[in-house]
Amino acid sequence: MNQDRHDRQIRFFTKEGHARLNSVGVAIVGAGGLGSHVVQQLAFLGVGDITIIDEDVPDITNLNRLIGAHHNDHASKLTKVAIMERLVREINPTIKVTGIEKNLISKESFDAVKNADFVFGCVDNDGPRLVLTELCSAYERPYFDLASEIISGSKLYYGGRICFSYAGQGCLSCLDQISTDEVAEYFMSKESRADRRKLYGLPIEEMQDSGPSVVALNGVVASLAITEFMVQVTGIRHARRLVNYHGSNSKVTVTTDEPMADCYYCKSMYGTRQKADVERYLS
Repeated sequence: MNQDRHDRQIRFFTKEGHARLNSVGVAIVGAGGLGSHVVQQLAFLGVGDITIIDEDVPDITNLNRLIGAHHNDHASKLTKVAIMERLVREINPTIKVTGIEKNLISKESFDAVKNADFVFGCVDNDGPRLVLTELCSAYERPYFDLASEIISGSKLYYGGRICFSYAGQGCLSCLDQISTDEVAEYFMSKESRADRRKLYGLPIEEMQDSGPSVVALNGVVASLAITEFMVQVTGIRHARRLVNYHGSNSKVTVTTDEPMADCYYCKSMYGTRQKADVERYLS
């Protein structure tokens, strides 16, 4: 009997493909419902170097969808990063795992993203998504962005999407996956944000509430993303630019729309490194 723990996947993408997976370094920004699935699957795949970025301590409502969380983690105030580090080590202690218990907008997080071979964005706001888009474009980092969504009401919708930005050939902006209003609000002061919300006539508490989130939906979106990552790294095929999961219709579709030919982030910013001045967000 073959004693290699990765034998069955090696039969799929060969020893060379597995060696590529083992040699890459991946940074995951956001270790919540989506990010925890990503961390777990990367560890099972045998990715050799995993960095996890998140500043949060999970509350009790996270425990039904945070992969790797134990029942008592909430009481012990373990951070999401600490839970993910434990998860990786329980799966495979030979993996190099680094935890950064900071917000994306920090020097340590920026450095980790710049040094990664691949980046996964598992955040829940378009402000950080735009920062990651700029950072990964300027420093030429392949970037998978994940999102899940549940819209309750008479016309229930649930699903998600994966956007892959690579080599200046499409990004969240030119594939119309970023809300400029949400980005603007993210970077406002607390006072300006409160004024804006009052203007629109919505209670601040209502707009601050997190939306619905379910472990199974997060798992589907994360698995689609990891599959695209896997085929890209092993050379089976190129990852698709935009994959949409329509859970309410039981469909997965691939967007074939071409990215904008004159996209600022893909064309003007790509590969410009320090000249892009993404570090302005740190000041």
